[in-house]
Amino acid sequence: MDQPTQAIADYAAGMRFEALARGAIDAAKRHLIDSVGCALGAVGARPVAIARRIASTASSTFGASVLGLPERTTAEQAAFANACALRYLDFNDTGIGGHPSDMIPAALAVAEPLRSSGRDLIAAVHASYEVVAALRLGGFRPRDWNVDQPQNVIGAAVGAGVIMGLDREQMGNAVSLAITPNIPLRATRAGRLSDWKGCATAHSAMMGVLAARWAHGGLTGPPEPFDGIGGLCHLFGIGPLRIERIGEPRDGLGALQSTGLKPFPAQYNLQGPLSAMLELRRDFRLDEVAQVNVGLHWGGWYESGGGQGDREEKWNPSTRESADHSLPYVLAVALMDGDVVPGSFSDARRADPALRALMQRVSVHEDPELTREHAGELPNWPSTVEVVLKNGARLARRTRWPKGHPRNPLSDAELEAKFRRLAGGVVSPPQADRLLQTLWSLDRLADIGLLAEQFRAIRCAEVDRG
Repeated sequence: MDQPTQAIADYAAGMRFEALARGAIDAAKRHLIDSVGCALGAVGARPVAIARRIASTASSTFGASVLGLPERTTAEQAAFANACALRYLDFNDTGIGGHPSDMIPAALAVAEPLRSSGRDLIAAVHASYEVVAALRLGGFRPRDWNVDQPQNVIGAAVGAGVIMGLDREQMGNAVSLAITPNIPLRATRAGRLSDWKGCATAHSAMMGVLAARWAHGGLTGPPEPFDGIGGLCHLFGIGPLRIERIGEPRDGLGALQSTGLKPFPAQYNLQGPLSAMLELRRDFRLDEVAQVNVGLHWGGWYESGGGQGDREEKWNPSTRESADHSLPYVLAVALMDGDVVPGSFSDARRADPALRALMQRVSVHEDPELTREHAGELPNWPSTVEVVLKNGARLARRTRWPKGHPRNPLSDAELEAKFRRLAGGVVSPPQADRLLQTLWSLDRLADIGLLAEQFRAIRCAEVDRG
């Protein structure tokens, strides 16, 4: 094995729940609650219904449950369909590179048929997050290579592998079988965004499950997928990767605790400007606004302010997927409506001529000072918002840590409120109570099948049959 594969395999194969600190266990439960809530809020979305419909056509003796599907499907299809739901609203957690909760359905999908405990699931989720965090700190920079979040397939394979009890050699093969055939294109998140924006990491979850199952069955992968001849580093012309410090705290926090939860269903760089705008709008009328100027760190400008050559799509988003990554769009919605919710991205809302006109008054720039402030093992996600009124007055807010950031976290009460809002259109209040009770007590759950049973009890409005 090359160094990255060996480091990941050694860490993951040795993962045990008993070694986890109380803070890590509590963080895992919070992220699972957030993930299930986000998935419930999206079960009726078209791409999610498609994934569920395809899942309904498959069955397996190694079967797993999908939110809203009465019968079990294959573990791989369950991982894909549940991750599609979790990811669709762009409301799930962010940090340590991408949206790490996209990996959780992979561990869930193998935990159910193996009748794993809640403790097993928590250990698997913890390992997934720690490996992805170590990859980022070790110089794993897929965006620089125009590759889309391949760390998720590695983390998904690790999570599934921990549940399956893979030994060191098997875990190394699972990592190799995850990364070697799965190098996704960055085209997923540039220009006009398609359904695949919310499904790409679901594919990673699915392939992570498959990689772990292959490795468990004895299949081997290339021993040096990162640093070897024809490996990842060779492909992109970069030096050997060094993956170290897996499992070590950063700024006193583990990987789960270093990952933020979102108060708004939009790309994470937009959370700070949105909060600032909602505060500022109390002090003026909409018809007084002449201009809105937003400063972001480089990554925020690149992702949501037209920095990757996609200015036209950011100021005139043609899809829901483009709109929730558009800073001009979400700020215009916040200005007009006083909030940003999942319904803010409907076709009718996007087509509003008044909203489109307001977007053209928003400018976004990269601020080098904010870029410097953002850097570090625990990025700050800073931003500035200035509203210029027609009378020349200027109102401004600066955000260092947006709400939901590890240094400004959602409280348990706020997290539950988010869960109930998202679940409200899908399950009854007693069902929501039961789900929350199960998730909060996950470390005392002897068999994850209890949670899976609640997934299957959810009824969707449409009949998902292919």
